[in-house]
Amino acid sequence: MNRNLKTSNITEAAMITGILVIIAYLSSFITLLMFFYPTPAIILGKRKGLKYSVLALIASDLIISMLLGVQTGLVFFILYTPLAVALTYGICRDEDANKTILYGTAAYMISFVLYILLLNFIMGINFIERVAEMYDQSFAMTRGLFDNIPDQLRTAQIEQYIRDIEEMAPKMNYIVTNVFPAVLIAASVITSYINYMVASKFAVRFSINVKQHEGIGYFSFPRNFMIAMAGLLLLSFLLGLLNINVGIIQLNLFIIVFMAMLLQGFAVLKFFIDKIILGKFARNIILIIIVLMSMSFSVIYAIIGLVDLTVNLRKINRTV
Repeated sequence: MNRNLKTSNITEAAMITGILVIIAYLSSFITLLMFFYPTPAIILGKRKGLKYSVLALIASDLIISMLLGVQTGLVFFILYTPLAVALTYGICRDEDANKTILYGTAAYMISFVLYILLLNFIMGINFIERVAEMYDQSFAMTRGLFDNIPDQLRTAQIEQYIRDIEEMAPKMNYIVTNVFPAVLIAASVITSYINYMVASKFAVRFSINVKQHEGIGYFSFPRNFMIAMAGLLLLSFLLGLLNINVGIIQLNLFIIVFMAMLLQGFAVLKFFIDKIILGKFARNIILIIIVLMSMSFSVIYAIIGLVDLTVNLRKINRTV
């Protein structure tokens, strides 16, 4: 590599480092920006190579630690740097979009577990218990706001809201403390998917060749997914015979299967909606209606997904 090209690569890596630091700083005010931290590093990796992307990420983590504190620097170093490296690795190797997203999902899940363990080891903070406490405090604050309403303004609807809050609080606490693994898996997939899609859109603007995702309509789990889940459930039942408490494991497995079938069902609906001879605006309206109705018809969507995984309604052979 000649000196001018190497200087150009280092200069671009330095620019991306500055962008990463700015994103980290702005995320102190807009938390949502934190989830897009890997995107500039992915673009740099595809343009100049994985090595320069890793260097930019490490440099930005060090600068963030100096400017915003060691704790903030660790958040980006442990949670988002491995995610960025995993996605960049898949993209640089021209892997299939779903496979690259799977790399990112695995990296984010492992990073999150390590972050939780580190919090517990260094600071003595139980992450799950802390999140449960935050939920309890938020519900208590909401209940307090309703309690401060004067008696003459209290209506039957407000009283119903209070009863709903009292019923919801213990359920949310139970979900946070017992279904966290399933939630973590879903969050990892979503975070990896969003970063890949954003990076692929930016890649088009910079004339970079990143494999475009075919869209959710062509998404499908492997045909042996249900066999694998059934095997895990069977294993948990066998462990139960040994007087091992497997209730939480089984609950998480059931939720993972349900969420997977719900995603599969939505992919089937999206696939057939795209086949309808309608304008793009009309198709988008139909999709929005389907999403809004997902709470009421989630079981139906999951059944559609299960049927598609069994008989291949879409007649596609592409799988994750």
